[in-house]
Amino acid sequence: MSFQISAWSIRNPIPVVSLFILLTIAGIVAYVGLPIKQFPNVTVPIVQVTVTQSGAAPSEMENQITRPIENALSTVSGVKHVSSTVVLGSSVTNVQFELHNDMQKATDDVRTAVERTRVQLPPGIDPPLVQRLDIDNAPILTYAVSATGMSGADLSRFVDKVAARAFQAQDGVAQVIRIGGATREINVILDPQRMAALGVTPPQINNALFAFNTDEAGGRAGVGQVEQTIRVLGATNDVDRLRNVTIPVAGRYVRLSDVAEIGDGESEERSFARLDGRPVTAVQISKTSDVSDISVEDKVIATIEQLEAENPGIKFTRLVSTVDSTRRTFASTQHVLVEGIFLAVLIVFLFLRNWRATIIAAVAMPLSLIPTFVFMAAMGFSLNSITLLALTLVIGILVDDAIVEVENIEKRIEAGESPYRAALIGADAIGLAVIATTFTIVAVFAPVSLIPGQAGQFFREFGLTVAAAVLFSLVVARLLTPLMAAYFLTPLHDRKHRPDKEHSAIYVRYTRILDWMLARRWTAMALGAGILAVSFLMAAATPVGFQPISNPGYLYIAVQGAPGATRADMEQSVGQATRLLLKEPVVDTVFAQVGSGGDMGAGTITVLLKHDRDITTDEFRQVIGPKLRDVPDVRLSNQGTFGSAAVNIVLSGEDGQALERAQNALLRQMRGVKSISDPRPSPPPAGPELIVTPRPAEAARLNVDSRTLAQVLRVATIGDIDANVAKLSDGDERVPIRVRLPEGSRQNLSVISGLRVPTLDGNTTPLSAVADITFQAGPGKIIRYDRERRVSVEADLVSGRTLGQALEEIAALPVMKNLPKGVKEAREGDSEALQELFGGFMIAIAAGIGLTFSVLVLLFKGYFKPAVILAALPLSLLGAFATLLIFGKTLDLPALIGLLMLLGLCAKNSILLVEFAIEDERRGVPMGEALRNSCRERARPIVMTTVAMAAGMLPTALGLGEGAEFRQPMALAVIGGLISSTALSLIFVPVIYEIVDGFERWLSPKAARLVTPRQPGDEDPVTT
Repeated sequence: MSFQISAWSIRNPIPVVSLFILLTIAGIVAYVGLPIKQFPNVTVPIVQVTVTQSGAAPSEMENQITRPIENALSTVSGVKHVSSTVVLGSSVTNVQFELHNDMQKATDDVRTAVERTRVQLPPGIDPPLVQRLDIDNAPILTYAVSATGMSGADLSRFVDKVAARAFQAQDGVAQVIRIGGATREINVILDPQRMAALGVTPPQINNALFAFNTDEAGGRAGVGQVEQTIRVLGATNDVDRLRNVTIPVAGRYVRLSDVAEIGDGESEERSFARLDGRPVTAVQISKTSDVSDISVEDKVIATIEQLEAENPGIKFTRLVSTVDSTRRTFASTQHVLVEGIFLAVLIVFLFLRNWRATIIAAVAMPLSLIPTFVFMAAMGFSLNSITLLALTLVIGILVDDAIVEVENIEKRIEAGESPYRAALIGADAIGLAVIATTFTIVAVFAPVSLIPGQAGQFFREFGLTVAAAVLFSLVVARLLTPLMAAYFLTPLHDRKHRPDKEHSAIYVRYTRILDWMLARRWTAMALGAGILAVSFLMAAATPVGFQPISNPGYLYIAVQGAPGATRADMEQSVGQATRLLLKEPVVDTVFAQVGSGGDMGAGTITVLLKHDRDITTDEFRQVIGPKLRDVPDVRLSNQGTFGSAAVNIVLSGEDGQALERAQNALLRQMRGVKSISDPRPSPPPAGPELIVTPRPAEAARLNVDSRTLAQVLRVATIGDIDANVAKLSDGDERVPIRVRLPEGSRQNLSVISGLRVPTLDGNTTPLSAVADITFQAGPGKIIRYDRERRVSVEADLVSGRTLGQALEEIAALPVMKNLPKGVKEAREGDSEALQELFGGFMIAIAAGIGLTFSVLVLLFKGYFKPAVILAALPLSLLGAFATLLIFGKTLDLPALIGLLMLLGLCAKNSILLVEFAIEDERRGVPMGEALRNSCRERARPIVMTTVAMAAGMLPTALGLGEGAEFRQPMALAVIGGLISSTALSLIFVPVIYEIVDGFERWLSPKAARLVTPRQPGDEDPVTT
């Protein structure tokens, strides 16, 4: 790019104006088409493997299913972590890959590994499900569905067959999941006495139903010279016909109706949902990753209105919507943008006192912002919390280049030049400084997209959006600003003289301080070192956190029942908790779901707060926590916004007993940590198990093996696995036929021990004759991490304390310093993300400084002057950390982004000073005078741009609007850093310049001796 491009634009206004008209139109079109979402598109490198086996205890699931699968997955390349969760009848293994992996190939590799290990898995499992997790597939909407005059099964059928299909027909809806409700089943309730009398076993009944009640392919025939397909149609759609099914038993036949009651009913659900204490069925709706959250919600609402109109008595009640927060964040960001632009324009006017010059500077903001939407659309970005954050904070930066250009042109006009000539000469005179400041900011933000881990993915869109907006502001400053100044500003004789006595007085004081510092350079450097030391002390005193506490208007409460808790127990406990919560004035709605994932003893309560409340979500969380502990026979604990505990200390190892001892010791010692409250173990304590142990001699004599015993017990208590269950055909519906004992018999140990077991001779024997039945404790939930058992202690943060403070105090506990042999701490969740975050940002800051130095070296064609510019960067730390401390903020994710932004903004001040001094020196002005001229000429634009940038970020710093708790720390850090950097760089940069320049003059002759000088004729044209 030639530095005369501004002169070209002044002489050729038509192409420039046309370019910006096209960019503006394209930007508006792109803005309208950008999807509005809560978060950026993030690739979650996780593949999930789910295996279910009805009735299997966690210990058996771990040994027979989870471990073989984990061992098979260890051969897959690119795996970072493998974690598994095992509960009754279910094993879920999450395989986390490195971010650079091709996830389609990774998913295929996992599927292949699971297929290879299939032969090692028990025969009674359902087919393993391998799927890739997508963060954008998380539910964005949850509705409760109620109906008058409908049974639970009918309502569930309506949700599954009508509502879910209607939702999924809408563009952008990815998945609809039903919570709670009941499923239609044909119940075959066994009579244990009649079965014992007739010698019938539960598997015999289940196998007979499965064998006779099925449709099978029978081959192909050619009767009558015509080819026919043969079908064997044994499946029935009549419940009465099932009563006549015969069961072969030792050479005779028993009718099903002789040993069981058959009826069309509902399944015994292992989960339930309650809305304000009332039974409901709920639906969770997820969206695809490429569509707008708002458009999906609008379509869902329209579908609900249609469903309610077509089905009188059906009522949908909205429970949770992440879209509400997205809508409010988007609206508040628009307000903050407008307010920021207005304040920045006001500051420019107060400095320039010229409405024409103010309009020229003001135009730079929208004309830089609007084309940025074209870049965002081309990159596949969305309007989300991260890109909106970038746009709100970049407002003040966008006016920066225009202010410098206009102020320089104004000075020339005040010196007597015409606006045209002042723009022609003045714009290109400042060109190098403007380009250097812009590319410095770009060099700082480009590495943000390279931060590793999840944080890097989130902030890739942030860094690139800021870089694009700043580059567009450079285009405006080099093309449009000089053009408008040449044709829109008025000459000097058309203006009224405005005395500037106040600023003259300030300048006199400033020059006195500057002269004193330049006369005492090493004293000044010592003072600078002291300021830097104070900055580091403030940094050490600033609490460290992961992300600010949000105020979403809802909170999650984890429900953990006592070991062995039944459905009735959980319903009672959830009812008590619901009544307690509804007594709170700020609570609007309470939605509870229990039994998700097959764990009847665990669930989640979602508490919706009223919009007009006078306390934040976190304040209510602190208030309700102690009250929840009064609910008996259940543990109720607060969860974070994303459903996880605020503090989670994870221990791993293969020795289960050593892990348990370490967990208990950690739990006791964490109760004394002041930064946390309500420490609790995870997974919960062991629950009761009924252990059936075959007696080897008797079992061998009668040829009864463990698999036979397990099958008898499984069918009698829960029915067989779904693949082995017969189905009744009713139109397009396949209704399971479930065989099991009545609930009362399943609670009777004598009935269970008296179940008939088939023997070698075709007869049956009581289970108690071949096995012993005892009670013992066993794990109700097993968590594994990197092929080892894992336990943890969770806790809540005390109000006013940060995650960093809590982790530091916990790390100092004696148990953490002396963990038992074979037990180690495993970083996971927020603690791992916090560690990864700071490491990533250190890399980004180092890369930003390196790229900035490289850009400055190329522009200034030397190494020493860029070193002067970079030496001023630490001057921003004092204001940044002081502001965070004053306002009680933590050094967290947004604050780190603010510090990164300061690198580019603070370099700007130094560039303006250094560039002017260099140009003066090239004209023959002595260094000391050149420095003073630089400070005199550039102090005003430096102060003006700083105040304008601070004003543009002021609405964000004030914490206005939805989502402000995330944006505010960043704006505070930037404003504080700008103030300290501006005040200190105007004093210390000239001092550093003198010292570095003196060193350069001393070193250059010595270095020149090592370089071979050019000889006469070296630059002559080369001829061949």
